Parts: sequence; C-alpha cells; structure tokens
Amino acid sequence: MILMLCAMRINMPKYIYTAKSNPGELMQSVIDVESEQAAINKLLEMGYFPVSVKPENSYLDKQKSYFKKVSRKDLVIFTRQLSSLIESGVNILDSLNIVTNQTSNKYFKAVLTDVSVKIKDGKSLSESLNLYDNIFSNLYTSIIHSGEASGNLEKVIKSLAEFFEKDEEFRASLRASLTYPLFIAVVGVLTVSVLMGFVIPKLVTMFEDLGQALPIPTKILINVSVFFTHYWWIIFAVIFLVIFSLQRAVKTNQGKLFIDRFKLKIPMAGEIVLKSEIARLSRTLSLLISSGLAVVSALNVTIAIIGNQILKNELEKFKKQITDGLSFSKCLNGSKLFPSFVTNIVAVGEEGGSLEKSLMRVADEYERDVDRSLKAISRLIEPVIILVMGVVVGFIVLAMLLPIFQINLTAR
Repeated sequence: MILMLCAMRINMPKYIYTAKSNPGELMQSVIDVESEQAAINKLLEMGYFPVSVKPENSYLDKQKSYFKKVSRKDLVIFTRQLSSLIESGVNILDSLNIVTNQTSNKYFKAVLTDVSVKIKDGKSLSESLNLYDNIFSNLYTSIIHSGEASGNLEKVIKSLAEFFEKDEEFRASLRASLTYPLFIAVVGVLTVSVLMGFVIPKLVTMFEDLGQALPIPTKILINVSVFFTHYWWIIFAVIFLVIFSLQRAVKTNQGKLFIDRFKLKIPMAGEIVLKSEIARLSRTLSLLISSGLAVVSALNVTIAIIGNQILKNELEKFKKQITDGLSFSKCLNGSKLFPSFVTNIVAVGEEGGSLEKSLMRVADEYERDVDRSLKAISRLIEPVIILVMGVVVGFIVLAMLLPIFQINLTAR
C-alpha cells in the first residue's frame, strides 16, 4: 500500500504556482497534485491566495518551439539585477523570484521560474542554469560554479555583471562606428539601383524614338541599364552563391581557418579584428582567473567563446605548453599573433601576482585602441563613399543630359 502511494506520488503531475501569503509578499514554488483545481484548493487550504497555477514546463515547452530568443540585453539586465539584490543581502532564491517578476521576456521568465524550481529541488544555481545552455554560456555557468565552490558567489556575480556590461558597451561602440558609413553605402546603392532599373529604361525609349546617334557615355549607361533590367537575377544569384558558399565554408574547420586567416591579413581591418579578439580574450581570462579558476581551466572556457579559429589554435597550444611547465607570458612571447605590449604586461602581472589585473589592463587598452581606429576609419570612409556615389550619380546624370544637349545643338 505504501509503495502504491509512493508510485502515485512520483507519477503525479507538478504545477508551478505563484501565490500571495500576505498582501505584500509574492512567492513561487511547485506543488504535486492531480489537477490544476486541486492545486488551487490546496493553496487555499494552506492560507495562500493563488495568482497563477500552470503545469510544470508546459508554458516553457511551448515557448521553446516559437519564441526561444533571449537577447544579450536581457541577460545583461538579469545579471546586474541579480548582482544588486544579492549584494543587498537578499538570498539567491528570493532574488531570482524578484528578477523573474520584473522580466518582460515571457520565455526568459519561464526559464527563470524553472531555474527557481530546480534550486528548490536541491540543485545548485550553476547546475540549474546549465540546463539552458542556449541562454547561459559555458563561460556564465563556469563563473557561477567557481563562485559557489569558493563561497564568493556575491563577488563573482558582480564581476560577471560588470563583464557583460563592458562587453555590451564595446559591441555598441563597434556598431555605432560602422552604422553611418553602412547607411550611406546602402542609400547610395539603392539610389543607383532605382535609377538603373526604373528611370533609365524610360529615357532609353525616348532616345530610341529620336533616331539619333547617341554619345558614348549614354551608350555605356544604356547597355548597363539593359543588363541590369534583364539580367538582375544573375547579380542576385551570384550574391546568393557567395553568401551560401561562405556559410558552408564557415561550418568546416578548414573553411573557417581560411576565412579567419584572411580576415587577419586584410590591410588595416586585420589589425582591428586581431585587437578586438585579444581584448575580448583578455577580459574573459581576467574574469575567469579572478573568480578562482587556474589558467589552464580558464583557457578551456575561453576557447569555447573565442570566434577566431587562428586564436583558438594558439590557445590550444598554450594549454599544452602551460601543462608542461611554461609560464603564460612565455607562451605569448613564442606566438607571432600577440604583440610585445601584451607579452610585457602579462609578464609583469605574473611576476607581481596580479595576472587578472594585467589582463584587464590589456583589454581596456585594446578596446580604446579599436574604438579610436574604427572612428578614424569611419571618418575616412564617409567622404570616400560620398565621393564614389557622387561620381556614379554624376556620370548617370551627364549621360542622360548629353543627348538632350545634342538635340538642342542640332535644332539650332
């Protein structure tokens, strides 16, 4: 009989509820009952006022199918709010409940509710977050786990919040530097496309009706317009094939290696790409080491989030060399990718026992350098794009006006 009751208990569905124990306190938990109405009745018997009762994971599974997007901004806000609450003395479970209630993203809200339930069932925060690796990266859960292991969870979450805020600030700076030149280029291409596809063909019909010999610029423009009008699909097909080939290449190790090596060899842009990757690498390593991870373990986590395959291969070499007894600065010194500035700063940090501070200094310096370089290139690109588009549009206008001038001269 007892075994039967236990079996019924195990197979009984779980319901996640939100209820008020008093007018000012909102709580969330899970309850094992046979139906939703039974859950409501049980909560009322316990003296709670039910706000919502849902089958466990039903809403979450539905959201996974359609709206499983959690932006970096959502994650940054969540981490900062969690850090502030824990720093204020609120326990981890209450902090999660408060942040969950303030989250507007419905899928993320369902995930955080489930994380709270998992913690109540005895799992740690890092284990619960690790179940949603599509939201919380290996870096995120590794940092949380190191904080739990060392007893410095409050400090670690605060460092994590600062890391994400700095990273988001750096990304925003990159986007801001590239947005305006890209906008000018897109507007220019659209303008020329409209002229070539709609305006020029109408003028071609008018010029053909005149039956006069056309100037060379006008003939060139007409031929380009005819090709653009009749064979535009070839242009789009070529663009599609290039994008498709690049996407396929990126999915293979050799293709990704070739593309990443090519990016680093582009004049001016290659140096910016390398510095931005080194900045992100340094900031990530600094965070991991300051949270208590050894250099090799920190490299393991960092390799998973670094995008450039060339740098990944270098870090794999570093892991083996450090395991064999070489210092991190010596590894950097033997690499052609890392400038002497990075090597020297890291060497000083190792000698002084403050490697994480030295890495943070490298990250700050290179982020400022990348920001300055991008702004300088942006200021250079803008007039170049305007000049090129001016020449193209000027040629189109000239080619359209020359036949009209020729008609006027003939009439005189």
